[in-house]
Amino acid sequence: MACEFISTLGGVFALWGEPKISDLERVKAAVEAAAASCGHPIVYVTRVPVEAPAPDAQFRARLEQAMPSFVKACATYHVVLEGDGFGAAMKRGILTGMFQLSWRRKTFFVHAQVAEVASSVALEQRAVVTRLLDAADVRGLLTDSI
Repeated sequence: MACEFISTLGGVFALWGEPKISDLERVKAAVEAAAASCGHPIVYVTRVPVEAPAPDAQFRARLEQAMPSFVKACATYHVVLEGDGFGAAMKRGILTGMFQLSWRRKTFFVHAQVAEVASSVALEQRAVVTRLLDAADVRGLLTDSI
């Protein structure tokens, strides 16, 4: 499965399959366009299912190059790295540690479930998150209940 994404006012949601640089470029453009459209940084939520393959070195390098654009365009950046058990928890911990240093405080979050996103944002962003996740649910891009 390729990357699928949707935009709503103030937010972008991406569901990742096999990580491809072309998809990263599409998502980056959507995030930048959404921020420009509403005139302020947006909420970005990316869901990575358990069965999604890990990104290769070339993808990781391009993601690292793209992160300054994401930092500028995102009020908050949420990675939903699905999975249970020790291995999944370790991956979430490593991801948090890797990116926490390059983000402003309280802007980069790693979650186990989509339902955790709304409680991690400021009150004024909850309507944006609700609208975004409702739209993702309607499109069939979620697996758990919000």
